[in-house]
Amino acid sequence: MFESSVIEIDGIFVGIVFHNGPDEPYEFRAMHERVTQMDGDILPTFEAAVAQARTRFRLGRAKAPRAMDATRLRA
Repeated sequence: MFESSVIEIDGIFVGIVFHNGPDEPYEFRAMHERVTQMDGDILPTFEAAVAQARTRFRLGRAKAPRAMDATRLRA
């Protein structure tokens, strides 16, 4: 039996999780750039897939601080 579920985090569609039967593991398919590292990941439960996607999505939101240039350009 094939089953799939959509994963939304903070109202944003990030991917789907599917599995082929009750004894099969869950597979994640990424649909958002913040979770592309997870595409194809095999997870033991649906809850594990959601938790991992949530963590990766929220970590991807943080932007690295801009580095200050050591020199100044003079006009």
